[in-house]
Amino acid sequence: MSFDNNLEGVNITRNMWYAFWNPEKETFTSLKAVNGTIGGENKFNVWSVSVAVHAIVDAARVAPEFAGPLIDQAIKAMNKYRSPQYGGYCAFENYDGNNDIYYDDDAQVASALICAYEVTRNQEYLKLGKDLVHFLMGGYNNDKNSKAGGGMKWHVSKDYCNTCTTSECAIAAMRLAKFVSGNEQRELYEYAKKCINWVFDKMIDPEDRLVWDGVGKDSDSPDTMKYTYNIGTTLTAVCMLYQYDHDSIWVDRSKLLAEGATDRGRWLFCRDYGDWKKRFWRDPSYFVQLLIEGLADYIETFGNIGPEQTVNCCKNEIIRHLSYFRKYNFDPKDGLY
Repeated sequence: MSFDNNLEGVNITRNMWYAFWNPEKETFTSLKAVNGTIGGENKFNVWSVSVAVHAIVDAARVAPEFAGPLIDQAIKAMNKYRSPQYGGYCAFENYDGNNDIYYDDDAQVASALICAYEVTRNQEYLKLGKDLVHFLMGGYNNDKNSKAGGGMKWHVSKDYCNTCTTSECAIAAMRLAKFVSGNEQRELYEYAKKCINWVFDKMIDPEDRLVWDGVGKDSDSPDTMKYTYNIGTTLTAVCMLYQYDHDSIWVDRSKLLAEGATDRGRWLFCRDYGDWKKRFWRDPSYFVQLLIEGLADYIETFGNIGPEQTVNCCKNEIIRHLSYFRKYNFDPKDGLY
């Protein structure tokens, strides 16, 4: 690419802050209703806010003088979604009786909080992240009579168990495991491993080895839709598990996921074009984001031990898609995508 990626990331974060941070409301709002907002004030849902917080935290790694002071403001805004009654974060700002809590949303929140601690060493963020991860662990389907055979519930009051939630929760647990020790660390690892083993036992399509979306708790008929974020989050979790235990099973599983995600003849790509050079991942960019993260984690974790062709395919697809977004999604008027 023709520009510095770290600088571009900081610029996006800066432009996002100026476009959406509302100092009067002390939260993120939009001037008009857009995907992820609700109500007359156009406040964002907690998934959007958690991604924004995580972006600010990552920007602070390379531009601490700019992004560092924004972290606490953003986290205070995110904490408006927290339900003291349940211990989880609601889809929209909390109010008495609000139980609209999604475990995949909360896994994103937990990752943002733990990464904020990693950057700032603020113990309050670690405590919030730790409490939230333990809340997440309570959402695992441990019913021995369940046809689904495990998996994380999508929502506190719904029985659908899906890949994205299960893998995101495994990621959050492994992020936390870096900052605890002893039995607590082992418990987090065992939970994350249980999550990912379920994905490979229940959610992998035996024909093309891609990842299905999920299954009802009492159903043996999975939703066979295949989203980029399902394979991306699972790949990130696999990398984190390998970094912890160095078990060779994760080498094989990561290769399977990475090759599935980069094969332009498979489901994840738009296959309307006979010319494979024109085939790109067909999901919206905020799904593809999680796949790119997973592929980047694969390169970082297995770049020296994975098959050279697989590693190079991952690098190539990341560059292709970032270049695609830059060419077709970048708005020069405000520097956003």
